[in-house]
Amino acid sequence: MKSTNAPARSGLFVALLLVIALVQDGLPQVGSPLQMQLVLLPFSLLFLFLSWVFLFGGKLPSFLTRLGGMDEVFWFTFLLELGFAVLFLEETGHYEQFGYRLRLIPDAVLLGGAALAVGWVARRWREISAGLVLATLLAAYAAGQVLAIVSFPLNYLRSDMMSVILWADRALLGGANPYQHFHVADRIYDFPYLPGMILAFAPAQALHLDPRWAAIAYVAGGMGLLYWATAPEYRMRVAGLVGLFVLCPYLQYRHELYTQGHFFSLIVIFVLMQRGRFAWAAVAFGVSMVISQFSWVIFPFFLMNGLRRGGWREVGRIALIAGGTAAAIMWPFLASKAGDIAHNAVGQWDLLERPIARPINVAFWASYLIRPVHLKWVQLVVLTGIFCFCWAKGKCADLADMLRWMVAALTVFILLNVLIDGYFFLMLLVPMLVYAVSANGWLRPAGD
Repeated sequence: MKSTNAPARSGLFVALLLVIALVQDGLPQVGSPLQMQLVLLPFSLLFLFLSWVFLFGGKLPSFLTRLGGMDEVFWFTFLLELGFAVLFLEETGHYEQFGYRLRLIPDAVLLGGAALAVGWVARRWREISAGLVLATLLAAYAAGQVLAIVSFPLNYLRSDMMSVILWADRALLGGANPYQHFHVADRIYDFPYLPGMILAFAPAQALHLDPRWAAIAYVAGGMGLLYWATAPEYRMRVAGLVGLFVLCPYLQYRHELYTQGHFFSLIVIFVLMQRGRFAWAAVAFGVSMVISQFSWVIFPFFLMNGLRRGGWREVGRIALIAGGTAAAIMWPFLASKAGDIAHNAVGQWDLLERPIARPINVAFWASYLIRPVHLKWVQLVVLTGIFCFCWAKGKCADLADMLRWMVAALTVFILLNVLIDGYFFLMLLVPMLVYAVSANGWLRPAGD
């Protein structure tokens, strides 16, 4: 059943995405770190307010509700694509020393063609099918990423994330353990990611493809799956929100991100749950938990949903399936490198004097009261409080309510984390998007 709050919820998703797109990795450096955080503070407070109302409701200015209108969504999508064009040109000049080059004719054709296609959708969406709208917007996203593949070589001095994963994949495919010291020029890297992240990009490395092709496939596959799970009468609305996400200038600007496999795993989990395939959702959750630590944060709410659906027997069943899947993937790595995995993925951030938090955050201000090494205990206490509240109040009984509390938990976790990168919020937008679609009543019934 369609929610009467659908326009407001969609408008709030648009507003949250725009705040993330504006702040990105942080505002330009102004003065001291404290002065920069003071400039950033209004954006952090605005994000908190919008997130609260998005999840739990409240009075809104009428213009926020209007942001969720179809015309507004598609025109914002077009403006975001133009914003990416500006960022693309800026990125070319800013990172020229890393081999970034502007190829005038092919870049102009791809960039101009993508912008024209998105503009055509914004003007003509009433006259074309939802499937064609989705395909056009995903093609525009892919065009931006192909531009990056052609014009922006991966360089660890620009961003070491994808480069480190590639080095680990080469080690794995060469028969070596990827959890080792990588010596590159004057730097030493300890592989900081979970084994699932290695495996997510190993096929691209085995095929000698740029790993960003795999990233394109993960994003397009996940968004296509969400569209498929939507009721036909609401697919145009979902196509619009999907377009906003994939054409977010910050997502396209950070072409070297490694998180797209995690995006895909989350959507697979939620769609499988919506279809009533809870055992397979548990398998997908097991995979997701060995890709990213963020899935650890939301797994308890998946178990609580199981408790509401089928009691403790169901909790035990899905916990065993998810845990067994994660263990099967992790064991070959844990058997020899358990300590390194624990240190590299979690422990290496314990010695910071101040949180590394240039984007939206609360951690910087909390660190005046609590040493950064102890922030993880604050996260644990707050997350435990959220979980206990859900337990006591009978929450997480359906997909939408489970997603609500997952998003709340992830938001708190990220804002209080000792290390906060802007792309964490891109990950947060994925369950936010699925929550908006589910809470709006736009998903197909499980039997359809």
